[in-house]
Amino acid sequence: MSTRVSRSLREGWRVVRSGGSVAAPVDLPEDGLEAEVPGCVHLDLIRHGLLIDPDQGDGETAQLWVGRTDWTWRRVMSELDLPANLDSHAVVELVFDALDTVGEVRLDGALLGEVQNQFHPHRYRVEAATIRRGCVLEVELRAPLDELDRLVDRLGNRPVNADGDWGVYSYLRKASCSFGWDWGPKCPSSGILGEARIEVWTAARIEHVRPLVRTCNDRLAVVEIAVDVAMESDADVQEFVALVRVAAPDGRGFEESVPVRSTEAGGLATATIEIPEPARWWPRGFGEQPLHEVSVTLRRHEEDLDVAIRKIGLRIVALDTGKDPEGARFRFVVNGEPIFCRGANWIPDGLFPGTSEPSRIRTRIGQAVSTNFNMLRVWGGGIYEQAAFYETCDELGVLVWQDFMFACATYPEDDPFPASIEREARHQVARLASHPSIVLWCGGNENVLAWRNWGWRERMDPAQAWGKTYFTDLLPGICADLDPSRPYLVDSPWSGDVETDPNDPDRGDRHTWDLKVEEVREMVPRFVSEFGHQAPPLRRTIEEALGDEIFSSEKPEALVAFAGRQRGWGGDATQYDRWLDDWFSPATSLDQRLFQMHLLQARATTISYEWLRMNSPRCSGALIWQLNDAWTGHSWSLIDRAGRPKPAWWAARAACASRLIGFTASDEGIAIGIVNDGQSAWSADAIVRRVDVSGRDLAVDHVRLDAAVGKTSQVLVGREIAIPADPSSEFLVVESGTHRAFWFYGKDAWLSLPAAAYDLEFEASAGVCRVGVHARTIVRDLVMDPSRLSPDGVVDRNLLTLLPGDRTCFEFRASAPIDPARFRDSGVFLEANSRASE
Repeated sequence: MSTRVSRSLREGWRVVRSGGSVAAPVDLPEDGLEAEVPGCVHLDLIRHGLLIDPDQGDGETAQLWVGRTDWTWRRVMSELDLPANLDSHAVVELVFDALDTVGEVRLDGALLGEVQNQFHPHRYRVEAATIRRGCVLEVELRAPLDELDRLVDRLGNRPVNADGDWGVYSYLRKASCSFGWDWGPKCPSSGILGEARIEVWTAARIEHVRPLVRTCNDRLAVVEIAVDVAMESDADVQEFVALVRVAAPDGRGFEESVPVRSTEAGGLATATIEIPEPARWWPRGFGEQPLHEVSVTLRRHEEDLDVAIRKIGLRIVALDTGKDPEGARFRFVVNGEPIFCRGANWIPDGLFPGTSEPSRIRTRIGQAVSTNFNMLRVWGGGIYEQAAFYETCDELGVLVWQDFMFACATYPEDDPFPASIEREARHQVARLASHPSIVLWCGGNENVLAWRNWGWRERMDPAQAWGKTYFTDLLPGICADLDPSRPYLVDSPWSGDVETDPNDPDRGDRHTWDLKVEEVREMVPRFVSEFGHQAPPLRRTIEEALGDEIFSSEKPEALVAFAGRQRGWGGDATQYDRWLDDWFSPATSLDQRLFQMHLLQARATTISYEWLRMNSPRCSGALIWQLNDAWTGHSWSLIDRAGRPKPAWWAARAACASRLIGFTASDEGIAIGIVNDGQSAWSADAIVRRVDVSGRDLAVDHVRLDAAVGKTSQVLVGREIAIPADPSSEFLVVESGTHRAFWFYGKDAWLSLPAAAYDLEFEASAGVCRVGVHARTIVRDLVMDPSRLSPDGVVDRNLLTLLPGDRTCFEFRASAPIDPARFRDSGVFLEANSRASE
């Protein structure tokens, strides 16, 4: 048992309005509201019935006053907040893991300190006697929107995303997306976002444990475990020793006792542990994810002062950016194995960054795993995620690309910003260093791109700083100091220096927003870290947020009622209309209009993933924008705010399977591509056919497909197969075992497909309803929306194309039984070649 003791301060808080530039439109109690900590004021107001959830109805407008209000959290302290038998020499500290964002902390009216950064903890040394006598602890946080206005008045304007419509958010070290984004509302909140506690310790405590894997192969792993120690100013560093133990999953144990030495920051102990024949940690799909336990005991003589425990994985990671004849590679290598990264970008899950329940975070990552993803990018406009995010990725083998929190903006470099950012970065790197899932530190998102390519450089005074020093000097220096075991990338996208186009397809990573749907086949970047297409949430999700009466009719024009939830550039005209008009015949119903939007996103998702994967190794990764969502609005997410997968999620799941067969375009014509991200070589005999819409074979060929582990190959489709007599009513099919893929010669509006016809059969047992589908015609992109039947309905498969005579079975599950007749309701089943009744 160590002498360091913590007492949680979760209970007993009240929050009161303490100022602001606007009057509150509701009656707030003078003594405040009971507040939940961790949490934010929006959630407190919602809980007390004083504020509508911003995701509901016109809730965004109704809450704007909250972001222009100062709030103060108060708590009466007592002797119960201190451990019994408190040593008179012990240090007593108040600790806040995250305060959002600008304000003061006071104890009994005395200022403990100012706060101005959400992304690092705040510690304040206090007297035990002050706590015992029942003092009042106060955290006063100023209105974020008013604070931004004050900073702009004092420091001047500067370019940021959306031409400043979201405010000059780069002046606050706060989640940028809380001020609005092209997928979310403007809902900046305030609150005690992290744990609040009292810590008591004697002489010294463990600040961080940084396990750095220096060597790792099948014979030996060498782990350098750095222990950062905070000490009393008068402490004798020579008295302290760190006992470091590593427990392997197979029961073996390794330990080393090392002295603490003095540093400018306090104390540091470094142990080097060698582990023969290690159980290595691998990305999912490449092996297992064994975790080793590291425990560190800080001792003075025979007294245990502090204990810290971490879970680590033994692996080494590199980012291969070596030159090749086409430019330069951008390829992650784990344990010597090159990895094609299939994944998505991650945004804060929910309206108030940092407040999501850990169970919700784990569910989302589970959905990513079910999509066959092996990487998530924590985007720089949100937050450094909570522990549950990284722990789940460690356990499931999901690689993490970690941005620092800078996004689409120019950043001030004059005081006090650099010191605050350095403190933030040092804390986050040290805090996260133990997680094997993290394979990259990245300076941020689209900052260099915006400065260079969006006209900002020309608009700015040449003497005005824009953040370059952070990305090219401060942050890489901190990473080299605290965690040299991982690569660092200046920004995303990045092509080597600030004067080179960051979106150069021949080197670095690329954000591909200039090519849409089939246009992506015009280019093969080295790594695509952003691409995507918009789609609305599922209909039930929209109606849950905006009311069943939101849609005035079942006509496609009724969707105009949802226009207020569109934040993308150019609105629906840019995000949808030009593509829908090109791809589909005019929708005849609201459900069909929504489905066409979903289908467009699904098609774009399939084409992009398949194209990029089939052009490996030139391309080494594809991360879609975005996995998850913040509210019920138009966005690029695969999963809507309610956690329901859109059809594009199913498209991604199929296109990211470890083994993939599909058609692709080549310089010579149509080709069959095979991708093998499995763990053994793959040889497949395939049948390729050109068929008409009745399912009749017009030409048939047999091909042999081969791909070694981690490789791709392509086989050109012969002219006699590939060239149709009537391209509007013919298509290609390739089949090998359970794999099947289609190639249509034109867009849906041009094709002559018959109206879909199929029969449904039902079998219910033990909470599962099996819905058999027997196709009487070709049925293209058949989708079942389980949420139309039950709010918690789920289905095991989706987005299927069936040939005449094909049979398939959907397994539907919900908490309550469903009348089989309801499966025939409008909107439950939808398909690209809509039924005549639609």
